[in-house]
Amino acid sequence: MLGKTPQNDLLRLAAQTQMSLAQMQQQASAQAAMSELGTHIEVPQVNFYPSKHPNPKKARRKDIKEAYRLLTPTKRSILSPKRVWGGKYRYNTNTMRCCVDGCDVEHLLRMAGNIYEQVIDEETGKSLWDLYFRNPVTGEIEAFIAREKVTSGKKMRATYCPEHLHLYHLLTKWEREDEDEEEANSGTLKAKLRKGVSTVAVPVAAIKKKDNTPPTLARYEPFFQMLKQDNIPVTHLTNSATGMNDLVMVVFDMRQFQAGNNTRLLFDALAMHQMQQSAQQPLPLPQEQNQGGA
Repeated sequence: MLGKTPQNDLLRLAAQTQMSLAQMQQQASAQAAMSELGTHIEVPQVNFYPSKHPNPKKARRKDIKEAYRLLTPTKRSILSPKRVWGGKYRYNTNTMRCCVDGCDVEHLLRMAGNIYEQVIDEETGKSLWDLYFRNPVTGEIEAFIAREKVTSGKKMRATYCPEHLHLYHLLTKWEREDEDEEEANSGTLKAKLRKGVSTVAVPVAAIKKKDNTPPTLARYEPFFQMLKQDNIPVTHLTNSATGMNDLVMVVFDMRQFQAGNNTRLLFDALAMHQMQQSAQQPLPLPQEQNQGGA
């Protein structure tokens, strides 16, 4: 029981286990809220003992295994005749009944108030009620549905009482932390090879993009590299019929070099040049002279 445990004892217990002090305080507040109602109604409590293994990773694995054991829905006896018509799970009848201890959650909320709102997640600042009983899209209240294999399997007609739901919330966080560490450690090529991932050597010539530059123009490649380094703009005039560049224009403006390679002046001059070219009237075609004219 953590509900009446002093703060110093919670701090010492958090140092001996892989659970944080904030998680201990959450568990203590939930147990304290439910113990206050113990004289009026029966409230369930979860006997979860965090692992004290010195290795944090192994301690988390042990806590995950223990949480799965405590959150597994209660089954009927193999010899029970109710298995024939009622199924193998004892409390798979109502979405407001705990699938582990059979607690009537609806009656608990009506008599004791919303205990789910008293357990706050230290990362998001949201309560268990907001995280699991409120639709994230519509905001409407929906019962949290338990699963046969805790985090997977078929959905049941049952839920979790406040303490079991808090343990479920911690379980999901531990599994997410475990997956993040596993992903960080298995991102190397050596780790992937151990899992059966192999690599195939592909020749560079097979994936190199085909270059359509004519051989006679390829020798000017160093010249165009120099233009690119000096921020000299190169204009390509594309043929609308073939989609290829028919004309390439390089414009040198003395103002650019006098202004310390100021490309803004050059681009302004180039834009003005293009406007003049577009506004210029086309040259008239030469007319044939009449040889027999007067």
